[in-house]
Amino acid sequence: MISSVEMALWAIHHATTLLFGVFASAALCGIEINRRHALELVGVGAATGAAFSIANVVGGELFARQVYPLVVHLPLTVYLCARYHLSPLLATLGVTSAYLSCQFSNWMGIAAFAATDSQIAYYLARIATTLGVFAVLLHWAGDIGPRLAIKSPTELGILLILPLVYYIFDYATNVYTTLFHSGSVVTVEFLAFALCAFYLMFLAVYLREYEEKETAERERWMLETRDSAAIKELEAWRQSGRELSILRHDMRHFLRGLATLIEEGHTDEALKRIDELCEAGDRTAVRRFCANETVNIALSSFNSDINRNGITANLRAAVPETVHVGDADLFSVLSNALENAITAASAAPQGKRFVDLDLRLEDGQLLLLVSNTFDRAPRMVDGMPVTRHAGHGFGTKSIKLAVERMNGNCQFRINGDRFELRAVM
Repeated sequence: MISSVEMALWAIHHATTLLFGVFASAALCGIEINRRHALELVGVGAATGAAFSIANVVGGELFARQVYPLVVHLPLTVYLCARYHLSPLLATLGVTSAYLSCQFSNWMGIAAFAATDSQIAYYLARIATTLGVFAVLLHWAGDIGPRLAIKSPTELGILLILPLVYYIFDYATNVYTTLFHSGSVVTVEFLAFALCAFYLMFLAVYLREYEEKETAERERWMLETRDSAAIKELEAWRQSGRELSILRHDMRHFLRGLATLIEEGHTDEALKRIDELCEAGDRTAVRRFCANETVNIALSSFNSDINRNGITANLRAAVPETVHVGDADLFSVLSNALENAITAASAAPQGKRFVDLDLRLEDGQLLLLVSNTFDRAPRMVDGMPVTRHAGHGFGTKSIKLAVERMNGNCQFRINGDRFELRAVM
């Protein structure tokens, strides 16, 4: 005969387990457990608890356990999907993970019963463990839940395997049949098999994600390095230009100094100073394409590369002195675009090496078109050219990054015998 104390503890045990499952499922799905959500989840727990109680009254405890997935787990999964717009994969992962977490209290209850042979001790151990695990899991889920919420379907599927397999295994061997207690080796060893399969799949996904993260971090560092180098190059050109302007302004004093050196027989020193002046002039020879200094420097900085590689270049710019974009980003886009174009055109046969650039301001936006010939057409993946050589391919990524910083967009495409970059900034 079941005592009133045991009946009360039975009811409290099922109530705490049910609320644990509802709240833990929501928290593991990344749902914030605030006052409003907590009240709603208590309501869901009350509704599903009432359905379980009706099933228990109508068909007995075994029947209630057998329909538990239909009257509790399924409605909870549907509620989480509908109320919080979760994917079925994520909601199922939350519910089955919460179910798996109930095994802590299950084992503690069994251990207490084995030690005392008391049903009261069984329920007390289960209730206490459920409350303890609930407090720990809610704190832990506050960190892990939002991370699970942004995982890809593939990753969620891998993470779902273990709790889902256990869920199906437990109901198939413990609720709907008695296979688990029959002592069958196949049944007992199945969990080890499932655990091994899950581990191998999880390991494969983890390693892939880790490698992709490492690659992304390395590329981010290299892109930042390229941007930093572009800024330093722009400033170096400006500084050299300022120094040369000062020298030209003081050319009279410079020539007098040369005359003195020659008169005193220091011809080698005089020639050295002349060579330095010529070198500085060549290095900072900025052609005027438009009124914007940054554009002029960026386009002029590749004159020697264009001439050295026998490239026919048509560079046009119509940009005012001041524009709405930063000098560093604009210089980065132009220098990377020209460097890529010159590199590709240099590999084309002699007489077919062409680079065209057109940059202009229209309706408050900078419009850029760069086209070049090539020897072999680049492979395109997701709208981005993919290099065939390791350590390359960062120029186009730098362009895309800089354009996005300027709230613009860019497009790479192959048009006949030309590779084209179109950007709006």
